[in-house]
Amino acid sequence: RLEEIVKDIIFDFEKIPRLEQGTGTAILVAGTIYEACRYWEIFQSTELKGHCAVVTSYDANSAAVKDEYTGEGETEELFKYETYKEMIGDKTPEQFEAWAKEEFINHPGDMKLLIVVSKLLTGFDAPSATYIYLDKKMRDHDLFQAICRVNRVDSEDKDFGYIIDYQDLFGAVKGAIEDYTNGAFDQYDTEDIQGLLSN
Repeated sequence: RLEEIVKDIIFDFEKIPRLEQGTGTAILVAGTIYEACRYWEIFQSTELKGHCAVVTSYDANSAAVKDEYTGEGETEELFKYETYKEMIGDKTPEQFEAWAKEEFINHPGDMKLLIVVSKLLTGFDAPSATYIYLDKKMRDHDLFQAICRVNRVDSEDKDFGYIIDYQDLFGAVKGAIEDYTNGAFDQYDTEDIQGLLSN
Protein backbone atom coordinates (compact mmCIF):
# COMPACT_ATOMS: atom_id res chain seq x y z
CA ARG A 1 0.00 0.00 0.00
CA LEU A 2 2.76 2.46 0.91
CA GLU A 3 4.60 1.63 -2.30
CA GLU A 4 1.48 2.46 -4.34
CA ILE A 5 1.17 5.83 -2.60
CA VAL A 6 4.84 6.53 -3.29
CA LYS A 7 4.20 5.76 -6.98
CA ASP A 8 1.34 8.28 -6.98
CA ILE A 9 3.55 10.95 -5.44
CA ILE A 10 6.41 10.27 -7.85
CA PHE A 11 3.92 10.52 -10.72
CA ASP A 12 2.89 13.99 -9.48
CA PHE A 13 6.52 15.09 -9.20
CA GLU A 14 7.04 14.04 -12.82
CA LYS A 15 3.86 15.65 -14.21
CA ILE A 16 2.85 18.66 -12.09
CA PRO A 17 4.79 21.74 -13.29
CA ARG A 18 5.45 23.30 -9.85
CA LEU A 19 6.65 19.99 -8.41
CA GLU A 20 8.59 18.95 -11.50
CA GLN A 21 10.33 22.32 -11.85
CA GLY A 22 11.31 22.52 -8.18
CA THR A 23 9.31 25.62 -7.29
CA GLY A 24 6.67 23.71 -5.35
CA THR A 25 6.97 21.24 -2.50
CA ALA A 26 4.77 18.62 -0.87
CA ILE A 27 3.98 17.28 2.58
CA LEU A 28 3.08 13.64 3.20
CA VAL A 29 1.23 13.02 6.47
CA ALA A 30 1.84 9.47 7.68
CA GLY A 31 -0.19 7.67 10.31
CA THR A 32 2.73 6.69 12.56
CA ILE A 33 6.44 7.40 12.91
CA TYR A 34 7.13 3.84 11.77
CA GLU A 35 5.11 4.42 8.58
CA ALA A 36 6.91 7.73 8.03
CA CYS A 37 10.23 5.88 8.21
CA ARG A 38 8.93 3.19 5.84
CA TYR A 39 7.87 5.89 3.39
CA TRP A 40 11.33 7.47 3.58
CA GLU A 41 12.95 4.09 2.93
CA ILE A 42 10.78 3.52 -0.16
CA PHE A 43 11.57 7.00 -1.51
CA GLN A 44 15.29 6.14 -1.35
CA SER A 45 14.89 4.05 -4.51
CA THR A 46 13.21 6.89 -6.43
CA GLU A 47 14.28 10.23 -7.88
CA LEU A 48 13.31 11.85 -4.57
CA LYS A 49 16.28 10.21 -2.85
CA GLY A 50 18.18 13.03 -1.19
CA HIS A 51 15.23 15.38 -1.64
CA CYS A 52 12.94 14.20 1.16
CA ALA A 53 13.10 14.00 4.94
CA VAL A 54 11.10 12.78 7.91
CA VAL A 55 10.27 15.37 10.57
CA THR A 56 8.63 13.87 13.65
CA SER A 57 8.95 13.91 17.41
CA TYR A 58 11.07 10.75 17.33
CA ASP A 59 14.40 10.95 19.18
CA ALA A 60 16.96 8.56 17.70
CA ASN A 61 18.32 7.49 21.07
CA SER A 62 20.36 4.30 21.30
CA ALA A 63 19.11 3.71 24.85
CA ALA A 64 15.59 3.33 23.46
CA VAL A 65 16.60 0.32 21.37
CA LYS A 66 19.20 -1.34 23.60
CA ASP A 67 16.80 -4.22 24.32
CA GLU A 68 15.53 -4.48 20.73
CA TYR A 69 18.30 -6.76 19.44
CA THR A 70 16.35 -9.94 20.10
CA GLY A 71 17.57 -12.14 17.30
CA GLU A 72 14.00 -12.44 16.04
CA GLY A 73 14.44 -10.00 13.20
CA GLU A 74 14.02 -6.28 13.00
CA THR A 75 11.47 -4.67 15.33
CA GLU A 76 9.62 -1.44 14.56
CA GLU A 77 11.66 0.42 17.19
CA LEU A 78 14.92 -0.81 15.71
CA PHE A 79 13.77 0.05 12.19
CA LYS A 80 12.88 3.61 13.24
CA TYR A 81 16.21 4.02 15.04
CA GLU A 82 18.31 2.72 12.14
CA THR A 83 16.33 4.74 9.58
CA TYR A 84 16.79 7.94 11.56
CA LYS A 85 20.52 7.31 12.06
CA GLU A 86 20.90 6.79 8.30
CA MET A 87 18.83 9.88 7.49
CA ILE A 88 20.24 12.43 9.96
CA GLY A 89 23.88 11.34 9.86
CA ASP A 90 25.98 13.22 12.40
CA LYS A 91 23.31 15.85 13.13
CA THR A 92 21.20 15.83 16.27
CA PRO A 93 17.45 15.39 15.68
CA GLU A 94 16.98 19.09 16.45
CA GLN A 95 19.70 20.15 14.00
CA PHE A 96 18.30 17.86 11.32
CA GLU A 97 14.75 19.19 11.76
CA ALA A 98 15.93 22.82 11.59
CA TRP A 99 17.98 22.03 8.47
CA ALA A 100 15.14 20.14 6.75
CA LYS A 101 12.61 22.93 7.42
CA GLU A 102 15.01 25.62 6.22
CA GLU A 103 15.70 23.70 3.02
CA PHE A 104 11.99 23.05 2.45
CA ILE A 105 11.10 26.73 2.87
CA ASN A 106 14.06 28.37 1.14
CA HIS A 107 15.31 25.72 -1.32
CA PRO A 108 12.25 23.85 -2.62
CA GLY A 109 14.25 22.39 -5.51
CA ASP A 110 16.48 20.60 -2.99
CA MET A 111 14.02 19.57 -0.25
CA LYS A 112 10.94 18.61 -2.23
CA LEU A 113 9.01 16.47 0.25
CA LEU A 114 8.61 16.41 4.02
CA ILE A 115 7.13 13.32 5.62
CA VAL A 116 5.44 14.16 8.91
CA VAL A 117 3.10 12.62 11.45
CA SER A 118 2.06 15.41 13.83
CA LYS A 119 4.79 18.03 13.57
CA LEU A 120 4.50 20.94 11.12
CA LEU A 121 0.73 20.53 10.74
CA THR A 122 0.01 23.73 12.66
CA GLY A 123 1.79 27.05 12.39
CA PHE A 124 4.34 25.87 9.83
CA ASP A 125 4.48 28.45 7.04
CA ALA A 126 6.04 27.31 3.78
CA PRO A 127 4.46 29.13 0.81
CA SER A 128 6.10 26.70 -1.64
CA ALA A 129 4.00 23.84 -0.18
CA THR A 130 1.63 22.99 -3.02
CA TYR A 131 0.47 19.43 -2.28
CA ILE A 132 -0.45 17.71 0.95
CA TYR A 133 -0.93 13.94 0.88
CA LEU A 134 -3.05 12.71 3.78
CA ASP A 135 -2.46 9.15 4.90
CA LYS A 136 -3.48 9.65 8.51
CA LYS A 137 -6.91 9.67 10.11
CA MET A 138 -7.62 13.26 11.14
CA ARG A 139 -10.71 15.31 11.87
CA ASP A 140 -12.02 18.66 12.96
CA HIS A 141 -9.43 21.26 13.95
CA ASP A 142 -6.44 18.99 13.26
CA LEU A 143 -7.65 18.27 9.74
CA PHE A 144 -8.43 21.92 9.02
CA GLN A 145 -5.00 23.02 10.26
CA ALA A 146 -3.28 20.35 8.16
CA ILE A 147 -4.97 21.31 4.90
CA CYS A 148 -4.17 24.97 5.57
CA ARG A 149 -0.45 24.15 5.13
CA VAL A 150 -0.93 24.48 1.35
CA ASN A 151 -3.12 27.58 1.24
CA ARG A 152 -0.40 30.25 0.84
CA VAL A 153 0.11 31.61 -2.67
CA ASP A 154 3.78 32.46 -3.29
CA SER A 155 3.90 33.14 -7.02
CA GLU A 156 1.71 33.42 -10.11
CA ASP A 157 2.08 29.72 -10.92
CA LYS A 158 0.29 28.73 -7.70
CA ASP A 159 -3.42 29.43 -7.71
CA PHE A 160 -4.21 27.16 -4.75
CA GLY A 161 -3.00 24.12 -2.87
CA TYR A 162 -3.97 20.51 -3.53
CA ILE A 163 -5.15 17.96 -0.99
CA ILE A 164 -4.71 14.28 -1.88
CA ASP A 165 -6.71 12.09 0.48
CA TYR A 166 -5.72 8.44 1.02
CA GLN A 167 -7.89 8.00 4.14
CA ASP A 168 -11.32 9.03 2.80
CA LEU A 169 -11.31 12.20 4.89
CA PHE A 170 -13.04 14.50 2.41
CA GLY A 171 -16.39 13.97 4.08
CA ALA A 172 -14.84 15.44 7.22
CA VAL A 173 -13.28 18.42 5.41
CA LYS A 174 -16.59 20.25 5.00
CA GLY A 175 -17.43 19.64 8.64
CA ALA A 176 -13.98 20.82 9.73
CA ILE A 177 -14.34 24.07 7.79
CA GLU A 178 -17.84 24.64 9.14
CA ASP A 179 -16.78 23.90 12.72
CA TYR A 180 -13.65 26.04 12.47
CA THR A 181 -15.47 29.03 10.98
CA ASN A 182 -18.70 28.62 12.95
CA GLY A 183 -19.67 32.04 14.19
CA ALA A 184 -16.78 33.79 12.47
CA PHE A 185 -19.06 35.43 9.91
CA ASP A 186 -22.12 36.05 12.09
CA GLN A 187 -21.77 39.84 11.79
CA TYR A 188 -21.86 39.78 7.98
CA ASP A 189 -24.83 39.78 5.67
CA THR A 190 -25.39 36.52 3.82
CA GLU A 191 -24.76 38.11 0.40
CA ASP A 192 -21.40 39.46 1.60
CA ILE A 193 -20.02 36.03 2.45
CA GLN A 194 -21.80 33.93 -0.18
CA GLY A 195 -19.20 31.88 -2.08
CA LEU A 196 -16.43 32.66 0.40
CA LEU A 197 -16.26 28.96 1.31
CA SER A 198 -17.00 26.85 -1.72
CA ASN A 199 -16.36 23.36 -3.03
